[in-house]
Amino acid sequence: MTTKFQQNANIAKPRYLPKDEDGYTVFDIGEGDFRILQLTDAHIGAGIFSAKKDELAFEAIKKAISDAQPDLIIFTGDNVYPIFVFSGSTDNLKQTKKFSEFVESFHVPWACVFGNHDEEKHSRYKKERLADYFETLPYCLFKKGDEDVSGCGNYVIKVKGKNGIAKALMLLDSHSYVGKGFTSGFDVIHDDQISWYEKEINQMTPEGGEKVKSLAFFHIPPEEFKEAWTKLTLGDKSVEYHHGFVQEKDNYFGYSKHLHGNFFEEMVKFGSCEGMFMGHDHLSTLSLTYKGIRLTYGMSIDYLAYVGIKKRVTQRGGTLITVNADGSWDTKPLPFDVRQKGKRER
Repeated sequence: MTTKFQQNANIAKPRYLPKDEDGYTVFDIGEGDFRILQLTDAHIGAGIFSAKKDELAFEAIKKAISDAQPDLIIFTGDNVYPIFVFSGSTDNLKQTKKFSEFVESFHVPWACVFGNHDEEKHSRYKKERLADYFETLPYCLFKKGDEDVSGCGNYVIKVKGKNGIAKALMLLDSHSYVGKGFTSGFDVIHDDQISWYEKEINQMTPEGGEKVKSLAFFHIPPEEFKEAWTKLTLGDKSVEYHHGFVQEKDNYFGYSKHLHGNFFEEMVKFGSCEGMFMGHDHLSTLSLTYKGIRLTYGMSIDYLAYVGIKKRVTQRGGTLITVNADGSWDTKPLPFDVRQKGKRER
């Protein structure tokens, strides 16, 4: 750790140490609760154009960690931004090292998934190289996952309570693009990842017992998030609003317009997933429940990727998820700016 970041080690005091059990990361919380801080879209540039904005992003992350006092931090993608015109760098490994060195300095267990920007068409490294680096870090829980399953970074973190697994945290790679770049359109979670998810849950469910409940963390939202929001705006009582706004231009949701993913539909049928946490659409903070699954946009960090976003405030912050030993859970936004509370920017 560099001297510059040494003071960060005293900002948060995680209460539980992760253990390895049969290749799985496990937190044993006994009769306590477990605080997860979701952060998303940090977009660290580590280049000649991004130094000041990187510092602002780090300050926002630091404040979120201080406010949340998390036992685990989960970053839901676009940790770095190897787009030269914005950051001044295409070296996504250098960016990942700068991002990770900062996060490691807090001495809090953390995990992450990849977004669509962590590896780009013209970036220097594939995400598998970034994954290799993540796996060397002492506080990072990232796993590349089964090589026979689509994507890089499909893995499980178990939270055990006094009566068994209180919640399975399922981290998935929602991929990047259908083709080779941004203009080809976004990808979806693939069917073999759905099968992997269901297999993992079934394996950890006691014989004859209730199916283990889970929360999913990934980057690109499913199409059904837009479907649910549309129904909500039309007064459909089947959708329950919790908090947040849709602030993207023209009420945009960044799901795949080229492919129809089956993830949400299959999770509804399967009956394990209680919540999905994502990023990708930096200005949106919406959280609602649809067909028994709570869909939540994490508050974003980004100071770099969206033009003019440095001056916007109501989307920036973190999202706190508290899991109790009995399996109950809830989530709330942790805004970087107090104006998030009840106010929408236009």
